[in-house]
Amino acid sequence: MDRHRSYFETHEGAVYLHRGLTYVITRFDHEKGVVEATQKQVNYYTRARSSKSTTIIKQMDSIMVKGTRVGFGMLKITEQVTGYDRKLVSSQKSIGVMPLDLPELEFETQGLWIEIPDTVRDEIEYERMHFMGGIHALEHAAIGIMPLLVMTDRNDLGGISIPFHPQTGKAAVFIYDGAPGGLGFCRQAFDNAAVFLERTFEVIDSCTCKSGCPCCVHSPKCGSGNRPIDKASAKKILELILEGKKPETFNTIYEKPQEPVTQDAVGQAQTVYLPEAGIDRPLHYGVLDIETRRSAQEVGGWHKADKMGVSCAILYDSKTDCYQEYLQEDMDQLISDLAQCDLIIGFNIIGFDYKVLSGLSDFDFYALPTLDMIIKVHEYLGYRLSLDHLAQQTLGEKKTADGLMALEWWAQGEMDKIISYCKQDVKVTRDLYLYGKTHRFLVFKNKAGQQVRVPVDW
Repeated sequence: MDRHRSYFETHEGAVYLHRGLTYVITRFDHEKGVVEATQKQVNYYTRARSSKSTTIIKQMDSIMVKGTRVGFGMLKITEQVTGYDRKLVSSQKSIGVMPLDLPELEFETQGLWIEIPDTVRDEIEYERMHFMGGIHALEHAAIGIMPLLVMTDRNDLGGISIPFHPQTGKAAVFIYDGAPGGLGFCRQAFDNAAVFLERTFEVIDSCTCKSGCPCCVHSPKCGSGNRPIDKASAKKILELILEGKKPETFNTIYEKPQEPVTQDAVGQAQTVYLPEAGIDRPLHYGVLDIETRRSAQEVGGWHKADKMGVSCAILYDSKTDCYQEYLQEDMDQLISDLAQCDLIIGFNIIGFDYKVLSGLSDFDFYALPTLDMIIKVHEYLGYRLSLDHLAQQTLGEKKTADGLMALEWWAQGEMDKIISYCKQDVKVTRDLYLYGKTHRFLVFKNKAGQQVRVPVDW
């Protein structure tokens, strides 16, 4: 099989079906291109989990369709298999998620993208629908309808739904040809963009299921296991687009962005979006920080953060104005409390905290509406600044310790010190958020030793 497919179907631990017999993959040497398998009867099957991101290399065309724009051009797709589900054949019940440490796959291809106007997103969030679930469902439905417009199979296509894409400046749904260089399928769909969107809406609207099924918005090859999915939200998004008016300006030429700060683990790239625009009440936000039990060196590298464990987690709740404390055994309660917030705020929360927490639960942390301040600062400057640096220059406050000291406290059983340190980090993160929200800038010191403002808009 081809190299790209092998990462998804013949990774170590995968169950491979061949001529009616099941084999378990015992060795996957992606460098030499060698796979070894052992015939074995098992009562489960496997499905790879992956994360994806995309960069618009060159915009070749664009067209207005009702209330939005559809673009076409060359894309760079970056994909990484991060683990796999084991599910019982009899009941489809998951019996565990196993992590994998495989290199990224990159290729360039042709694709189209459907921009989701901010006004549409605001309306969806105002009605308390799941925006990420909506665009994810839209992506699946669009790929599913393509074979009715173009002579292709859905397995020849790929898709990414992104709540905020730095090149479009808004949410976007990308559909791309699955082969390097492209096969012309997305070009044909782009040439019939109005029909493409109308048919996608029709397939969702006409399906009699309540919350989504393989006939409308579920995909058999979804890298995140069809989560999150919101059929009603997808239908509403398409309704608003098809009923909308042409935006005043749309002649954007996309520039290649800075390298992303992180890549997330559930097929949704860098979730950074703000729901407060459509909320007619005080924003209920939470500020989260965690401390780990093990260092990156102990688990084999930062890419294995899901193995680090949690010594404590602190969540500031704006509704109660209290700091909630959680230990590793309290993850269910933490998840429940996070889900009640309109917005989760953190510093490197997407690149680190969520990855650590994902090792303790199947919950999709990346689907939470999240503001990661390190990403917002990086988007403007093109490089990172530490929480301690921004706190000192903006607020005149310092961190009371660091992560290495917290690890030493964990080894010594001094939980009070860890909780106090983590709580201080949460307070500093909250104060930075409120300062930036009020003044629309933070302060940092540049290489020349001068204090400089970095504009923020959250």
